[in-house]
Amino acid sequence: MSHVFDLLILAVSRVKKGFALAGMTTEPHPVTGRVWVEVVRPDGPLQAADLTLPNGQLMQPGDVVRWEGLSADPQPPYVERWALTPESRTTWLRKITPERYARFLPEHLDRDPAAVLVRRERTLCLVRSDEVNALFELDERRFKSYVLFNVPNVGSYDTPVVDLVWRALGRQWLAEQDSTEIALEAEDIQARFGPLYLVVGLYSHDSVIVRGLHTIPALEAPVNLSKT
Repeated sequence: MSHVFDLLILAVSRVKKGFALAGMTTEPHPVTGRVWVEVVRPDGPLQAADLTLPNGQLMQPGDVVRWEGLSADPQPPYVERWALTPESRTTWLRKITPERYARFLPEHLDRDPAAVLVRRERTLCLVRSDEVNALFELDERRFKSYVLFNVPNVGSYDTPVVDLVWRALGRQWLAEQDSTEIALEAEDIQARFGPLYLVVGLYSHDSVIVRGLHTIPALEAPVNLSKT
């Protein structure tokens, strides 16, 4: 059965051979605050056209987008998945205001991130980390971005970051410093941004990946889909 969601976009990210997108609907949820939805194609990862609004703009975190014609496609532990269909279409509704954005993130932290990070019962959670170390590397073959972060009472994780804006910022910083590597210690991150809010997901059932990275105020950087 197809469905309609008004989705607050919280993660737009690069994956192998395409892109991924996830966000929260307006439907309340007792553990995650709102219901998570990941939009997927039935035949593989999303492509650039799937992330492009009718006005030609790329969907970005903070956008509220109405998705019509989606079909439930849960594949445990990927219980959040909804697949595109031939009837699928999108409508941009609004951008969340900076004030609402600043309230939304701390109000919708996952009450049981271990369900994702330990028990693998589902695949998306929003967590806050006050201690994050970051690394950006650029070599002849590829650009890499990693963070080491902690989730209180759950554990510490050293994982790739696939968030498009964060990766664009990393490329920008490398270019500005004419460097192929930048390491940011937790103190540097805290001084620049304050606490970080991470959309963390499962990758290949058994590993963790950061799909969205949020600060208050929101990160900004131009995204070039050919260099993500």
